[in-house]
Formats: sequence, structure tokens, C-alpha cells
Amino acid sequence: MKKWFVVFFIFVMTLFQSLQTVSAETVEWKERADLPEPRVGASSGVVDGKIYMIGGGTVKPGTYGNQTFVYDPKTNEWTRKADMPTARGGAASVTVDGKIYVLGGMSNDGAVNTIEAYDPKKDTWEKLDDLPFEKKVPAYQIYAEVIGKKIYVVGFENRFDGTTYSYDLETKKWEKKQTLKNYEVTGASTAVIDNKLYLLGGTHYIPQIVYVYDPEKDTWVKNGTGFTAGYYSALAYKGKILMTGGVNRIKVYDPKSQSATAVTNPKELYRMAHSSAIIDDTLYVIGGREETSSFVGGYANSKIKSVISISLKDLNIPSDSEDTPGDKDNGSTTPSEGNSGDIDKGSTTPSEDNSAEDGDALLVVTMVNGLQKEYQLSMKEVNGFLKWYKQRDAGEGPGFYEIDEHDNNKGPFESKKDYVVFKNILMYEVNKYK
Repeated sequence: MKKWFVVFFIFVMTLFQSLQTVSAETVEWKERADLPEPRVGASSGVVDGKIYMIGGGTVKPGTYGNQTFVYDPKTNEWTRKADMPTARGGAASVTVDGKIYVLGGMSNDGAVNTIEAYDPKKDTWEKLDDLPFEKKVPAYQIYAEVIGKKIYVVGFENRFDGTTYSYDLETKKWEKKQTLKNYEVTGASTAVIDNKLYLLGGTHYIPQIVYVYDPEKDTWVKNGTGFTAGYYSALAYKGKILMTGGVNRIKVYDPKSQSATAVTNPKELYRMAHSSAIIDDTLYVIGGREETSSFVGGYANSKIKSVISISLKDLNIPSDSEDTPGDKDNGSTTPSEGNSGDIDKGSTTPSEDNSAEDGDALLVVTMVNGLQKEYQLSMKEVNGFLKWYKQRDAGEGPGFYEIDEHDNNKGPFESKKDYVVFKNILMYEVNKYK
């Protein structure tokens, strides 16, 4: 089947299975006190209503910090606390029983399997036994969450295998669990819903899958698709998973329906390798760096120390007991294998009804290197892109397409246009607003 048949089938489906967008035009991001120093890939935790930021990559490539900073939302102030013994970034971290555990990551001397725990009440650090992995797990390839009285750690010490361990906080013993096999992960995010660990993301060049680990059954199973790794951040909220980073909107993932919802909010920095936290129904996004397709070295941007917050109550995110209204997008923009032969080729081209030009849509273009670009466009502009894509796929027309960024324009420019190269496009999706 020709490539354009599949693409136009996807287009038709996305018109009916749009990524639902919740309006939040009146909700504003608030600027908070900047981080004392720029940081990427820092460990974080919330204890007694305060946010702790620990370590992370500094502005100097290949150099990691060990500072501990605490932010008090009530006073909007940062304070420095006791330094972490091991400077590192891209580590996993969990908060349990009032302590913050930092596990693994990349130090100034290379990858480490070190575990250190911080007690905010005493302002002291304690070194624990090392992680049980046979190899040292690379930065941004180790993930951890707490379920009950156990810490569950997933480390990709081998490229395609997520070795899983649990650590009993009472017995102080490690136990090996089922390995997540044949899936490569870098810069993903995790969250816990209903005592299950969700791993969202993959790599930039293979299909991204949501996997869920059930500690009672000791099993890993698929639970949806569609999340780019991206070094983003995930948080559990009202039975849903909030994804921040990459784009100037919050994505909400519902584990039960395996559907993604986009919550439109005012423009903020496109960022990655940041931290996030929720306190009193307020979401805080902290540090990180600008979104880029390359994250070599994992160093911070000297100009980015920003901290912003937004009210989750004002965004009207549906709770776990509520049904998400409207059509849902399961995150996949590619028909499943084996089904392509069932597609009716005669129905893949949209009708030329004038209504197809009405309204606006979110065009999401995923490049072969994993970079995602989002454009708020009119349907007329989207159809222009689709027409060019079809012609180029047939060997006609220019090899690139000019897209006006409109309100997406960032910087002191009168106008800004993106030139999308056909051969660099992996996939795209069209999400038409109601």
C-alpha cells in the first residue's frame, strides 16, 4: 500500500478520534522565584509542603552538582541545605516516610549505583547499600517509584532489558523481579496509579509504549502507546498521569481507557529534563532546559532557572471517577500491524466538503530523530500541508513545506516560519478542535 493511503486514512480517523482539548484560556502560569542555579536532570521530592531539588547537570558540560535546594511555596523562597555526598544527575528519586532517596545516575566520575537518602528534618544525608545491578546503569535510564513499603527500581543496564528490583524498606533487602524485555528506554517518565508502576516513553526512534508493572502479579504488560521519551516529567493526580515538558501544554493520560487528553494552557517555555511537583492542587514546573532534539552532555542552560506554577483546579482535569467527555485518542498514529489490508482505499481521501476547511486543529509532526513539533493552525492550513505531503509522497513538489508558526512564534521576531523537510518526517497527527 502506498504511503499516502495510510497517511490519509490516519487523517480521516483523527478527525473523528481527536485528541480532546480542555479549554483553559483564563488560567495563567505564574512565575515563581528562580532556582538559585540552572539545573537539568535534578532529583526532586516533596516533604511537608516544600519542594527539594537535588544535584543535576550544571551549565558546564559533563559536570554535575551536589547541592540541595528547598523551595517554600508559602514564602516563594529558595534555601540551600546540606550537600548530597555524591554529585550526580539523571538519577532516579523517590520520597517515602519523609525522606528523599536518590538512586544511581551519572557522577563526575561516571555512572554510579550509589543510593543516598536525605532527611529534611535533620538536614542530613545517609549512604545506603548500592543498587544490585550487575552493571552501572546510565543516566536517564534508571527509574524508581514507591508502592507500599517497597521501592521499585527499573534500570536499563542492558540496552533492551529493564531489569527490575524491589527494595523492602523494613527488611532492607533487595529482590529481583520480572525484567521488561525487548524495549529500549531513555529519558522516560514514571508514575504510580492504583499500586501499579507506569513507565511512559521509550527512545526517539522506536514506537513509544506505555508499560505497566503489577507488583502483585510480578508482570509487565503494555498499556497504550504514543508518548515520546523526551526527558519529560510525570505525576499522578486524581487517578490520571500528568505529563509536562516538550510542549506548552499538559498531557493527561488515563490508564483505564489508555487515552491521552491535551489540556491547553497559556504559553510557557518548551522544556525538557525538568522537575515537577504538586502541592495543594498546584502544579510546579522547575528548571530544565529548552526542548531540543539533542541532549548530549546533559548540561543546563545558563539562562534557564525559571520556576512556574498553575492551578490544576482551574484546569478542570477530570478525576478518576469521571468519564472524559468527547472523543479519545489512544495515542497511536499508525494502524496496527496486520490491519492495513482491511483498509478501504476508497475511503482514505477526505471529501471535498467545504466544512473540512472550517475550524482549527493541532498539527503534531514527529521527525525521524524523535523531535516533535506542534502547530496551532486553521484546517485550511492543515489541508495545505496534507496536500503537499501527498504530492511529495508521489514524487512531485518541493522537498520541504513552509509552516507559519503564528502564536507559536517565540522570540522578538516579526514572524517565524518552519521549513519541514519531507524525508525527515516519521509521522504526524491532526487533532481537530471541537
